[in-house]
Amino acid sequence: MFLAHGIRSIGATVFALIVLTPSALADRAITVNWYHGKEFLQPVAQAFTYDTGIPVEITNGDDSFDTDVLLVPDYATLHRAADAGHFADIQSSGRDSKVPSQWRDPEGRWYGVLVRLRAIAYSPKHFSESSFSSIYDLMKPDLKGRVCLLQGSYKSNRSLLAGIIAQDGEAKARAWAAAVRANGTTEKPFDNDMDNVARIAKGECDVALLDNYYLHYMLEGKRTSKYNIPPEYIAVLDNYAMKVKIAWLEQETRGNPANVTAVAVSKKSNNKKQALRFVDFLLSDKGQELLSENTFKYPVVPGVEWPWRLKDQGRVRISDFDVNRLRDYYPMADKIYRETGWE
Repeated sequence: MFLAHGIRSIGATVFALIVLTPSALADRAITVNWYHGKEFLQPVAQAFTYDTGIPVEITNGDDSFDTDVLLVPDYATLHRAADAGHFADIQSSGRDSKVPSQWRDPEGRWYGVLVRLRAIAYSPKHFSESSFSSIYDLMKPDLKGRVCLLQGSYKSNRSLLAGIIAQDGEAKARAWAAAVRANGTTEKPFDNDMDNVARIAKGECDVALLDNYYLHYMLEGKRTSKYNIPPEYIAVLDNYAMKVKIAWLEQETRGNPANVTAVAVSKKSNNKKQALRFVDFLLSDKGQELLSENTFKYPVVPGVEWPWRLKDQGRVRISDFDVNRLRDYYPMADKIYRETGWE
């Protein structure tokens, strides 16, 4: 009896070892396409692997749909990819109950996991937080030549203007774009938010539109050398808090304009079961906290604690505008940017 029991025990042990060998785990590995550097998502992936035993391979390439899981940073890209048939149907009542309807696809092809805010960055040498409370404050005549601009084709700018059109109409959106373009500095619009943070810090302009996470991204990159921040940006970040501040917008009305980062599963995936476990991990409280902490963006699941860096920027009312409404207004936004010379 002892021998038979021992053989059974040895057999069970061998079986367990086979199941847990790296080659066996590799069969269950999932691939995730992520739009930033791998270092942002790595802590999240490591926690998922620790909890589930499923390895995660991270790639980063724009408009790549060949991985099991896709993390997409902008609604315009999301709706194009979904309509082109790249995403599997992953809708479930559990996921619907976690993610508010304005941050998910009504057909269940993607779910928001993070939100970033488009706010106004300014030089506290020339302005105070009370100087800016609305996106329309950028139209003020006294800002002539003082606004650093990014290209109108920049993803966040396209979604911002599409949202203005959707909520306030074409005429008001056109007037806003024309006035802000006229207030821009003489340089050609740049193509990176970090450029404008650096320009404000160096005194080359006083105001710019900015996605909220860039200040934290640059500061943490300087502190830890973690994010491969270019040296020309690092050089201007000493005492950055005294040189660049953020003003939240529309706090007394509809809330600060926002855009979504969402997760989807590729139709090509052969690992849908494992991929969905990763989706559900990202929507768990633990996954949301890790994502927010490592990307400096806001969690979409209500009730999840904000990381200290976001709390440090102050409480902010985030717009509850349904991002799915943006899809009809991108063509008009592009047309307005072209016609106002803001390309």
